[in-house]
Amino acid sequence: MTIRTRLTLFFAGLMLALVAAVSCGVYFFERNSQRGQFERLLLRKAEATAKVYVRKHERLEPTDAILLLTQQNQYEAIYNENNRLLYASRPNSALVITPRFLQRARTAGRLFFSQGPAVGVALATKNGDEGFVVVVTAEDKFGREGLERLRNNLLITNILGLTFVVGLANLFAGRALKPVQRLSLEIQALSSRTLDQRLSTGNGRDELARLAAQFNALLARLADTVVQNRNFVWHASHELRTPLANLLGTLDISRAYDERPQELRATLTSATEEVRRLISLTNDLLLLAELSQEKPAHDLPLTPMLLTEPLLDAVQAVQQRYPATTIELHLPDAVEDCQSRAHAELLTLALVNLLDNACKYSPTGSAVRVSLERSVGGCTFTVRDAGIGISPEALPHIFEPMYRADAVRTQFRGNGVGLSLVQRVAELHGGGVAVQSVVGKGTEFRLWL
Repeated sequence: MTIRTRLTLFFAGLMLALVAAVSCGVYFFERNSQRGQFERLLLRKAEATAKVYVRKHERLEPTDAILLLTQQNQYEAIYNENNRLLYASRPNSALVITPRFLQRARTAGRLFFSQGPAVGVALATKNGDEGFVVVVTAEDKFGREGLERLRNNLLITNILGLTFVVGLANLFAGRALKPVQRLSLEIQALSSRTLDQRLSTGNGRDELARLAAQFNALLARLADTVVQNRNFVWHASHELRTPLANLLGTLDISRAYDERPQELRATLTSATEEVRRLISLTNDLLLLAELSQEKPAHDLPLTPMLLTEPLLDAVQAVQQRYPATTIELHLPDAVEDCQSRAHAELLTLALVNLLDNACKYSPTGSAVRVSLERSVGGCTFTVRDAGIGISPEALPHIFEPMYRADAVRTQFRGNGVGLSLVQRVAELHGGGVAVQSVVGKGTEFRLWL
């Protein structure tokens, strides 16, 4: 069942319930009103009968009865204080008047009752010291016929009104859902090649406009993701193709060195380096994929630690790789103030990547400065070098997986995954990473937790 059909049925059912409730209210109000009017009419009949009875010296003639009978199947009777029937306009075996009923009428003064289709009233009155009860019953034929006509008219009106309401509800639902249908058609026209298109936001104020705006924001994020994935595939293909081609060429050449051990050993060493490079790239890609799961932070074990520990481990590891580069370490006076919940291995890996880049891109004889300091809300690692710097064009892309600037691709070894890992590790710890760089003067990375 479509939303339009559900809205139509819901609106029609709601209006039908409302109209039915109003119709029932009108019918019962009219019925009670007519019954009240008829009861007042019978009361006046009883009062007139009592007056005629008293004026005739407690005696009524047949001609008086004819004058007093004006309603359908009207019946009149008079009882004295001893509950004896003094007068009856006609025989009425269906009406049974008991002494208890007459006593209730004397106590209440007047008593209304129903007897089959007839309505009756018992009026207690007095003539001097003698009291008597006048009973009058009759059928409200005209009132009953009027109620039947009213009921039939209300039923016909409800049926016609329901038909009219269903038509209006269908029209209203169609107009209300027209913007939704338009959005649906626009969404159907989207594809991976048209993610640059955006949905129309209509008047820009209602709920559909906000939904379209949110969907446009999602499209923008998807477009960025698609671009990043395309760049990732392109860079990954390039990074994998180069060592594989080198490895294949080296192995082909090594077959000609069967009688020259030195040349064979050199080619095998080169092949081993290429395999290690492929293994390193594969491990980094696997780690990046593992850390890029939807909710890895819930499964990441964080323990309280001094942040100087992973920093010292990273400095020691990088210093062994680059013994000719001086790494200046600056720690706060109160190292115990720099504590946080962290994953030691991942944080050490992130710091190693930052220090490795700083040493790799620094000229011979220059120093790399690394510091740890207390900051607002946490702690900050700073790695600063005096190397070649990063161009403004490449700066916005350095955290994209597999991205490497053209200026360094042919001069320095690397796979373009390190900074992506650094950013993801920082995010998993609830922090972030930022960079400032000037070409030819150096680069500064700040990682905060």
